[in-house]
Amino acid sequence: MTFAKGYSFSRVTEGRMTEPYYTWQTFEAALAGEAIRWAGKPGLEAWSAISPATWLLAEGLSVEPGQRVLDLRCGVGVCGVLAARRGTDVTLCDDSFVAVQAARRTLEMNGVQGQVIHGSVGDTVGAALAQRVAQPAPSFDVVLLDAPRGREWVRHLFGVAARVLKPGGKLLLAGPTRGGIKGFIEDASEIVGPCQVTRIKAGHRLAVAEKIVGQVANVSHDQQVCEAMVHGQPVRFATGPGVFSRGELDAGTRALVETMVIRPGDTVLDLGCGCGVVGAVAARTARQVVLVDHSAAALAASRATLELNGVTNAETLASDCAEAVRDRRFDVVATNPPFHQGLGVEFDVAQQFVRDAARVLVKEGGRLYLVANRFIRYERVMGNLFSRTTTAYEDKRFRVLEAAR
Repeated sequence: MTFAKGYSFSRVTEGRMTEPYYTWQTFEAALAGEAIRWAGKPGLEAWSAISPATWLLAEGLSVEPGQRVLDLRCGVGVCGVLAARRGTDVTLCDDSFVAVQAARRTLEMNGVQGQVIHGSVGDTVGAALAQRVAQPAPSFDVVLLDAPRGREWVRHLFGVAARVLKPGGKLLLAGPTRGGIKGFIEDASEIVGPCQVTRIKAGHRLAVAEKIVGQVANVSHDQQVCEAMVHGQPVRFATGPGVFSRGELDAGTRALVETMVIRPGDTVLDLGCGCGVVGAVAARTARQVVLVDHSAAALAASRATLELNGVTNAETLASDCAEAVRDRRFDVVATNPPFHQGLGVEFDVAQQFVRDAARVLVKEGGRLYLVANRFIRYERVMGNLFSRTTTAYEDKRFRVLEAAR
């Protein structure tokens, strides 16, 4: 998280809360020659500073009143504010529920309007979201994309852009060189239309693609159904672009589901559910399972996974960590916490997973199962919150820690 040169900056904390992670803060800076405020908090990829990619998108944004602008990965929403100030009809999307919350706050504090959607317009894995958008057919003049990690996910978003852009419409694409932007530019040329670099700054590139008449996106966005054996029983699961454990059951999740102990009558929280395998396996024995994740793509995959396995005793919820269920109580929390944010590594979310688990577990017999790479040490934060923490499983790559209230 870095500031572009020449940015002024100030911060105002909104209220006093017992947990810093959930404290929303207000930031101010000059962006594309305009003063702008935004809402930020931990859990976002860039929240306390304007990223170079966002700076490039803002500088390259050229729109006219009455045009329709779509920001496919809006983050905190600052580019949406700039577009709305210029008289456009703005739609902001993000796969992250935390980003969606931030963008709504940012629009409000800047006194502008726009539609904010958790997901991507036109996603086949989230078709219900598309129904909330007026004119889902090609109708946007400009699409913005701050490129995420993962070429498959980026190509998926290019397919969305190609479907919703008018002929002659522009895709503005920005991202870091070390994040693969050069390859993304080639993909944009293939999927959207001719794409050329227009700006380079701080190891980042801005490219503009123009949708050509008759261009048809040749990208599959369907979920993939996979199967794995767990405790000698098959479990089917859905994956898709942007979903962790793409194509197969990853070794860490396998270690978690084969180590956790679920008893009849237990209520279980699958915290950061990803494709939903943990929740689906837990539901075989548990009385009730709740699956939460910040990612719209992950929640769509989890819902499909539950359906594939005939699970009827589970629900899925969009949530910032365990915020959506912090007033509920569970016998078991199972989690494979994330530790990547964009191209970097950060543990704010993972540590909040542990704190939230301690909050929602029942006091007598409540237990947390957490899988992590061997090099990540959660024992200190867990030891401060639980009466006992032990290693329930370990191999050369992963450990499953069990903590009890």
